[in-house]
Amino acid sequence: MKQRRTSLSSCRLPVNVVIDRRRLNHNSNLEDSDMVHLTILHREHPCLSTSTQPVDPSPSALSRYHAHVRRLTGSISSCPADQVNNSGPIIANGVPWDYFSYVTQIQLGTPGRTHSVLIDTGSSFPWIMCKSCKEGCDKQADPLFDPAASSTYKQIRCGSSLCTIIPEATMTRNTCFWYFQSCTYNNKYEDNSTSKGIASFDRLMYAKGNMMEAFLFGCTTSFSGIGGQYSGIIGLSANSLSFFSQVSIGRYKAMSFCLPHPQKTGYLKFGLYEEMDGMQFSPMFKDGNNYYTHITNIMVGNDTLYFPLGLGENNTMRCFIDTGTPYTMLPDQLFQNLSNAVENNIKGFYRLHAWAGQTCFQREILWNEEDTDIPAIMIMFEGNATIKLVAEDLWFREDSGLLCLAFKKGAGGDVVLGSRHMMTTHIVIDLEKSAMGLLDHGCA
Repeated sequence: MKQRRTSLSSCRLPVNVVIDRRRLNHNSNLEDSDMVHLTILHREHPCLSTSTQPVDPSPSALSRYHAHVRRLTGSISSCPADQVNNSGPIIANGVPWDYFSYVTQIQLGTPGRTHSVLIDTGSSFPWIMCKSCKEGCDKQADPLFDPAASSTYKQIRCGSSLCTIIPEATMTRNTCFWYFQSCTYNNKYEDNSTSKGIASFDRLMYAKGNMMEAFLFGCTTSFSGIGGQYSGIIGLSANSLSFFSQVSIGRYKAMSFCLPHPQKTGYLKFGLYEEMDGMQFSPMFKDGNNYYTHITNIMVGNDTLYFPLGLGENNTMRCFIDTGTPYTMLPDQLFQNLSNAVENNIKGFYRLHAWAGQTCFQREILWNEEDTDIPAIMIMFEGNATIKLVAEDLWFREDSGLLCLAFKKGAGGDVVLGSRHMMTTHIVIDLEKSAMGLLDHGCA
């Protein structure tokens, strides 16, 4: 029996945008600024209707997930779909790409209406499903956005200069031809998910009367693919049209976030931030619309994983940040080295044959679970920033005796840090300083 869908607001969590007026980031030359603060929830949080959605156990779930990773940028081709052996058992195949996705709320229009949207650092163009949608918008829990009910809604015309730069965010050609025609967009992902509609402006509401008068977004009139249970997506990439860039106008250009455990709450903040005790910073770079830093070392227990020859530069590897990806993707040889190191250090489990580019371990029948020894993994970045992954962070648990690493094999030469391994880590993306800050256990 299906459970009743529950809207996010019914849980009375502080998920709306609030403004903190404090002196933060004392190392900057800014004396005071607003900090936009949103609460974020895991998609399995009990306050979200998506928590009732069954996990897709089919091989196509992994194919869709890998296609999502491929769309990070045309220059990153590190994650082709795995070759799944359909004649044998499918191991660790039950986690679709959006299982470790995260949701927040925005208020759009006048009067403001609340919408639950995915956050994604690998996406650029924000869009919301609209009431005029003719296809694929019937699965979400929140009411569709009704442009006719908003007194501040405006469509963008083809003759607008903004219409000419939208393809930089959607990565598709503009279909406008006539000056006074509505500016259309076509946001197509490599998993064949599509969001089509009309580029629009409307008021983005903040708590306590604060707002953005002209928020640019896509009013979706046709949708197909994964994620239809959400109202839309707010991209957090470096593109000038992303939600991050628009909210950052007039503020210190930085965002900080912490992805929580499924039953907890996290946060997403824009503007000045507090440099917490113990936070370490790593130089940050951009490749197209996407953020990356450099990994200098990975350790499994006391074993150092040496990077394969020919990968990276100056004994480092590029690491892209993608909250829309659950797994951490590693180049083939580095993935094999990590799997071997875990096998050499784990006690109480034996390694299974890998399917779908993933390594799994089965608990030994006569082994006492209390005696199980699972090594920690340290991911080290330039500037001494680190992420420490303890036993509970390393796995997707398939059943009581089967553990599968939350790392997967990719075909390219870059690392993609997935949301599973960002969970509970306080992360700062500081565009002003071109730096990325990391602090373990920033949230529950």
